[in-house]
Amino acid sequence: MKSHKFILVLPALLALQTAFAQSSKLTLSDNYPAASEKIKITYNPAGTPVEGKKDISAEVFYIDGKDYPAVDVDLKKDGSVLTGNFTIPATAKAFFVKIFSDDVIDNNNDKGYVFLVYKGEEPIQGAYESKGFILTSGVGSYMAKIKTDKDEGFAMFKKESELYPQSEKLYQANYYRLLAGEKDPASIDFVNKEITSLEKSEKEKDVMMAADLLKWTKQPAASDSLLAILRKRFPGGESVKNIAHIAVLREKDIDKKDSLYQAFIAKYPEKADDKEAGLDYMRAQLASGYLKKGNMEAYEKYAAQVKEKSGLAMGINNVAFEWAQKGEKLDEAEKLSRQSLDFVQESIKKPVARPYTSLKSAVKNSQSSYDMYADTYAFILYKEGKYAEALKYQQGVYDHNTSNNTETNEHYVLILNALGKYAASKQVIQNAIKDNKGSAVLKDELKKAYVGLNKNETGYDQYLASLTAIAKKKSLEELIKQMISQPALPFALKDLDGNTVSLASLKGKTIIVDFWATWCGPCKASFPGMQMAVNKYKDDPNVKFLFIDTWENGDNYVDGVKKFITDNKYTFNVLLDEKGSDGKQSKVVSQFEVSGIPTKFIIDKNGIVRFKKVGFMGSPDDLVNEVSSMIELANGSELVQVTGK
Repeated sequence: MKSHKFILVLPALLALQTAFAQSSKLTLSDNYPAASEKIKITYNPAGTPVEGKKDISAEVFYIDGKDYPAVDVDLKKDGSVLTGNFTIPATAKAFFVKIFSDDVIDNNNDKGYVFLVYKGEEPIQGAYESKGFILTSGVGSYMAKIKTDKDEGFAMFKKESELYPQSEKLYQANYYRLLAGEKDPASIDFVNKEITSLEKSEKEKDVMMAADLLKWTKQPAASDSLLAILRKRFPGGESVKNIAHIAVLREKDIDKKDSLYQAFIAKYPEKADDKEAGLDYMRAQLASGYLKKGNMEAYEKYAAQVKEKSGLAMGINNVAFEWAQKGEKLDEAEKLSRQSLDFVQESIKKPVARPYTSLKSAVKNSQSSYDMYADTYAFILYKEGKYAEALKYQQGVYDHNTSNNTETNEHYVLILNALGKYAASKQVIQNAIKDNKGSAVLKDELKKAYVGLNKNETGYDQYLASLTAIAKKKSLEELIKQMISQPALPFALKDLDGNTVSLASLKGKTIIVDFWATWCGPCKASFPGMQMAVNKYKDDPNVKFLFIDTWENGDNYVDGVKKFITDNKYTFNVLLDEKGSDGKQSKVVSQFEVSGIPTKFIIDKNGIVRFKKVGFMGSPDDLVNEVSSMIELANGSELVQVTGK
């Protein structure tokens, strides 16, 4: 981060600059919006990403340091613009407005529509740091695609500190973390003085902050030593409680988890008006764990204690689906799956706004969960031979399947073919394959539908080949638009056997670098597809896969990485990322500017990064097809065929 120099500006002038820094596309009825004030919003979609969209929506996210409420704004057309109203809560310090249509968001050229709350023409206490929180915490990015801006966010935190030096800050930890990364002498001196002062405090949270600052300034031993002292000074404090809490959540053995939970609630009994979700989550974990183990008595015991039943539904769904896949306990699986649907239906009927979640978003999230659980329920009914009933549920799931999810399509066509609805099945699969969403199951079911309609398989291979060709061409055309060209920075890391593997040693080959961690769910979900890709290219000496394990917790993670790879029989060339400047396992992942995992890079034979792909959603077949296409484009062969250049 850059060093910052600040010039004090008259508050009214600074407020005016902040108010008019917003895009003219979105304006408020008051340039100095105040707490409890009713505000009219005016939005002109012309020239924005949502221009021409029929259903343009708005949400307002309030930053208050506590409840983080979000509300829907009913936009109405007024000539060429859209207008709506909302009332700022009395506790809000700042807010941002999200304008969107389905998944398309107008993020105001990365800056978002961010506003401070004022008293008169001056921002209220907490306004500047709240904007800093929006820009640096990831909240603005996650909710409204506002680009993270550490420099601007740091400036906001510093401004708040200058204006209110003695007051307790809402986001002191966020500011200190940024400040700890500064390298200028003034910042270093300030941080060291803060550590010394906080260590002596009689407040537990102050001492915890000092320990965090020591950790953030690369003094882990001193941080650990202070934490040990802290726990002795405050044996009944939050630090000790947090350790016990985390221990319950992380314990894998269900009986040990139960014992830890009982000890926890004995020491920290639940209060009647307690809104803390942690205990409920523990109980949901215990219920799901006992269910998976087959201990129905213990499951029923803890399931009855879970207050927020929708939080229990996911665990129930996962167990029911696992049983259905194995074709076992189908009667019990059906009852459990039905229970998960009942739980989530209740949250659809009676939605509750939560932090960062408006009522409409709550309903949308619950509907998404319902579709997931209904897919499981329909699949169980299919396994039981209840095809007509299964179709009633799967039809709704398919109708909402705007992303052409492969598993949803698979379950839908299995049911359609079982009912002899071959024409409908064929159309679904044909569309999926053309969209490059084919899979082995879909191709098998396509052949059944084809034979069912034509009474023989004559011409099937040619028909399938034509669909596959369309899919590949479409995939390549889309991927070409995503191609980049930037030099891959060199690295050399140890593999699981202690051998050093360098990027330089692989020059002349196409390299797939996949950043992952053992705790990362999407990473692990992607690995069956990545194993298929490794298998596909195992005999090609010019293609190499490197799986860089990174961001693991603690220091003794290597054995866990080895066990994970061995237990799952993956034939991956795993490299271990080294410690970075932050003291964590982050050296190369930071070098590649990775913000989330899994992230894959495709590097061509000249050492140029041609693709960067973040995250995983889809099926193993989808993934291996995409990786294969990226490899071919990086090699240049398919690029010539598609573009003719």
